[in-house]
Amino acid sequence: MISLIINADDLGCNAERDRGILKAFTDGIVTSASLLANGPSFVTAAAQSKAAEMPVGVHLNLADGTTLTGPIKGLTDERGQLPGKQELRRCLVEGGCDPGAMRRELAAQVEQLFNAGLHPDHLDCHQHSQLYPCLTAMTTDLAREYNIPAMRNACPGEIAEEDPKGELGKEVTLYRRLAQAAHATITGAGVSTPHGLWGMPLLNRLDTIRLCHLLGRLPEGVWELMTHPGYPFEQGGPFDGPQRLEELQALLSAEAREIIVRRRIRLCSFGELPCAS
Repeated sequence: MISLIINADDLGCNAERDRGILKAFTDGIVTSASLLANGPSFVTAAAQSKAAEMPVGVHLNLADGTTLTGPIKGLTDERGQLPGKQELRRCLVEGGCDPGAMRRELAAQVEQLFNAGLHPDHLDCHQHSQLYPCLTAMTTDLAREYNIPAMRNACPGEIAEEDPKGELGKEVTLYRRLAQAAHATITGAGVSTPHGLWGMPLLNRLDTIRLCHLLGRLPEGVWELMTHPGYPFEQGGPFDGPQRLEELQALLSAEAREIIVRRRIRLCSFGELPCAS
């Protein structure tokens, strides 16, 4: 049996992304979303998610935007502005960030969803920073403290021989190197995860043909597919361009749904995962 969570990341980053994610949930095959508690459109995204009864998790974020709790020594500037992916990783590797302040910020992000009337069913991290050991332990502890039943397992589902070249390939190789230890920490704490994560090598390239190929080759197990649907946002960055709409169209396609039906793939959310043993 194949069970698949189709999760849309970055809900709350802007209104056009949110509109696309909600469309992919109500009319397409997306089953779940991860919400940025410090995202610019958090308030409206939270209300829309609740109205649509879309399962959501917390997209914990120490990379981009502004913190909810103020400056974090060694990581942000005096206004609480977060430094981006590479500086966050440097800080996590070198140990120069204040761990107490980081934990307070992540806890505030979790509480932001509860305060909006949502009941998150999973945790994951923006830019997959939960793979770094200090954040693996911290986020797992938060999942237990707030009774959040599941977390992302960021181990790529695709075989390594198919990893892309260039910078994206280096990213996927990094995830493979860190994921096994992170997964052991999460499951060892009694938090549920899927067996792995599909879609990382297809970042910005998940069109209908590639999505159908992926769905056609999924093996038995319980998996997550990471997606980033949306509508183009002219005021955004390079990640907010036409590739978001192409991904949305794939998730709305009759071709993808036909494969799901034919292969009897069970679409589900993190809240439907079996409890960790």
